[in-house]
Amino acid sequence: MPVRRAGPDAYDCIPYQELPIDAVDWQHRGEYIRRRSIRKNQPNAFDVEPEWATEAALDPEGLVGDGGSDSGETVKVVGYSAGAERLLTVLLLPKDHPPTGEWWGVNAWAASSTDARHYRERGADREEAEE
Repeated sequence: MPVRRAGPDAYDCIPYQELPIDAVDWQHRGEYIRRRSIRKNQPNAFDVEPEWATEAALDPEGLVGDGGSDSGETVKVVGYSAGAERLLTVLLLPKDHPPTGEWWGVNAWAASSTDARHYRERGADREEAEE
């Protein structure tokens, strides 16, 4: 059984909020996220442009955690995209181990209400800590 790199608090022993996320490559999955409404047969589903997903993944206030994949290889980032004018959830796979900042984009969608609430709550917690 492969080693699960994503744990409850860290990825490859790096705390999630310290993971370097500097670039996201959508070469293999860009068209996949652009066609969510077609893939899901849901005309009202939000189709995500790769540059929007990258913006969200690079959000300095982004919420990073276990991607929940069976392989234990992905991380999930909930971040804001100005281009999409909303919060997005983005799944990433590192190009290197331990992660060096270069990631493969795997999937992206409009953030759920639960993910959005966690993002906002964490932001409020940071503001209180700064006061």
